[in-house]
Order: sequence, then C-alpha cells, then structure tokens
Amino acid sequence: MPSRTARRRAMAFALAASLPLAATLAGGQPADAVQAPDAAVRTAADPGTGCLVPELGGLRLRVAKTELEWANCRLGAVHSRHAAAWKRGFVLEQQYAPDTVLRAGHRVGVTIGR
Repeated sequence: MPSRTARRRAMAFALAASLPLAATLAGGQPADAVQAPDAAVRTAADPGTGCLVPELGGLRLRVAKTELEWANCRLGAVHSRHAAAWKRGFVLEQQYAPDTVLRAGHRVGVTIGR
C-alpha cells in the first residue's frame, strides 16, 4: 500500500488534472516538455479544488482533521461508539467512502471509538 504522502500527491494531481492533457499535447509540444498544470501546486485552502475524501479509518481525531483539511474538506459531526480498548480514540467509521469527490469545504462526519 502506498504511503500517506504518496496518496496525498496522487489526490492533488487527480484534482488538478481536470484539464485534459490530450489538448495540451495536441498543441505540438513534445511529451517531455509538458509540465503539470499550475493547479497541482495549489494549497489545501484553495477553493479552486474539490474535496477528495481521504481514508480516515484508524486515525486519531486530530490527525483525521488534518487529513481532511489537506484534502480541502472540513470535519463534520463527531459521533462516538463503544469500542474495544485498543480502538478507543480512533476513527471507526466515516460518513463518505474514501476517494469520493465532493464540493470544496464539504463536511465529513466521523465516528470515534470510546
């Protein structure tokens, strides 16, 4: 499984690649001269990108909130549910499935073990 950093880079590129590369390549530039669109270097707070929901299962609440902010989402309702001792404090469920594309700033609810 790729590292979290590699998945972040892939998410940023997937959101930034909204302009088709085929149109860029049809302009007559060689394939190695084509650079990634400027959108690939946008920050998480940039409203121009959508919200690509990350995998939050197994993360602490604080880390999950950081992941959501990086993916241009916001933390929604936080519910708690009884869990085994080793699952307490970790995300058990999330409202939307990973890799779901939502509008920028959309809230994603989570369930934490208590």
